[in-house]
Amino acid sequence: MKSLVKSFLLVLAGAFFAAGLLYGYSIFFKTAGQDFQDEALRFVPIEPGDAVISRISGEVYIIREEQMIAPKPGDSVREGDVIKVVDDSWCQVHFIGKATMNLRSNTLIKIQKLLSSPQDSDIRTELLTGSMIYKVDKLDATDNLEVTAQEKIYRVEGTEFIVEAYSGGSRVAVREGSVAVLQSGASQDEELLKTVPSGFTLDLMEWNKEKPLPEIEELSQEEIRIFEEEGPSDLLLQKESLVYLEIRTEPSGAQLYLDGRLTGQGTLKGLFPSEGTLRLLARKRGFRDNNLNIKLEDLTSSVLTMKLEVLGITESLEEESKNPPQETLEQIKAKFEKESADLKSGFSRKIEENEQKLQNLNSLSMGLQSDILELRNKNTSLERQKEELAEELEESLSESEKLRALLIQIQELSDQ
Repeated sequence: MKSLVKSFLLVLAGAFFAAGLLYGYSIFFKTAGQDFQDEALRFVPIEPGDAVISRISGEVYIIREEQMIAPKPGDSVREGDVIKVVDDSWCQVHFIGKATMNLRSNTLIKIQKLLSSPQDSDIRTELLTGSMIYKVDKLDATDNLEVTAQEKIYRVEGTEFIVEAYSGGSRVAVREGSVAVLQSGASQDEELLKTVPSGFTLDLMEWNKEKPLPEIEELSQEEIRIFEEEGPSDLLLQKESLVYLEIRTEPSGAQLYLDGRLTGQGTLKGLFPSEGTLRLLARKRGFRDNNLNIKLEDLTSSVLTMKLEVLGITESLEEESKNPPQETLEQIKAKFEKESADLKSGFSRKIEENEQKLQNLNSLSMGLQSDILELRNKNTSLERQKEELAEELEESLSESEKLRALLIQIQELSDQ
């Protein structure tokens, strides 16, 4: 009986000890600013030649055969798909073994052609509006990768570049490699406009065939920053080597940085290697930064919440003094629209003034031409009068000679 009681007490003590360990474990993670949800880790099989959504932040949709689909990392992309990235969102698409493209906020892109395999690839996308960053890992001689935007074709070799397209035109900025810019015609003929080398940009936003082709310019500091902070990240995609991970922030809406790159706001869903370390940073105004280094091989859950602590009074005042309030996106848009309207109004005014000046010059020119014609007519009339006077003078001289001869004859007769 005593041995039975002892066994029971040992089991009970073990249970309490295990519960204490679990509680301490959970407290440790919470105080460390992270909380792993109880959702089983999920592996995503990927094959070379696949085209998949690899990472998402915010709201992203695929329009496929008139259906709106909310994709998840690991979902395939098909030929004919239209990918829509809404405001304050971001999406990364991997063409396995070939290239990666990051679709930025407010972007709409269509997959025109998708032949992606380890041997041959023909990847053609049409950027309907917005901007994208492309990074090409490896292209063989038989591969073709191009982006169409506003009747321009951007054909690439091993490179990293940005393409933007809006109603006024398109532009390209090249960080590595080169991009051939071609004009597509109605007859499907292609005309090479220019090849943009590494470190330069070509702006065709306001260009048309009636104007001279703009010169290429060096990358701006803002473009370099975009490449460094928002460019596609390297991802070694091998079969059975990727895990699905969803990173959230608490409170929501914090900026998420992955390995020093801004990858979204509030939530990041993506595919990651099953081994290695993720350097994460969650940042939100009024809260203390949360820096985490996560070992991927130690993950047991597919959901990670990064918790941020509210700053105290002193820290809040220091932050406000160091970081004055920035304009909101709406304010920036309103300011941009106002400046654009002012510029358009100024241009319209200048055009009207120049047109009026041109009309005045045309009127003055016509008046001068009329005066010149009148002077020519007067000059012709004067020349005619001069000729008539010369003829009259000649006749008068002739009559004068006759009269003199007559006077001489009269004088001789009177002398006799």
